[in-house]
Amino acid sequence: MTADCTKGYDLQNNPCFCAFHYVRTQLRSDDDEVFYQAPIYAETLTSWRLEDERWLVFREIVGNFELGDIHSYFSLSESMPR
Repeated sequence: MTADCTKGYDLQNNPCFCAFHYVRTQLRSDDDEVFYQAPIYAETLTSWRLEDERWLVFREIVGNFELGDIHSYFSLSESMPR
């Protein structure tokens, strides 16, 4: 699994941006001799603190890479996503 996280801070050192991304992989083989890591699930989350202190969150989920099954949506949160 690969993952990364980025956080941004304003001039008062308060969090104002965060982004997370991770990909789960599974070991696969084409010919039973050569194995490789294939992605099976991925999630990306990006969020911004709004002027009213709520957080605007954009989430994108790839549940099935073979079918291109992607779900994405916005939501509001009272706190920074973790």
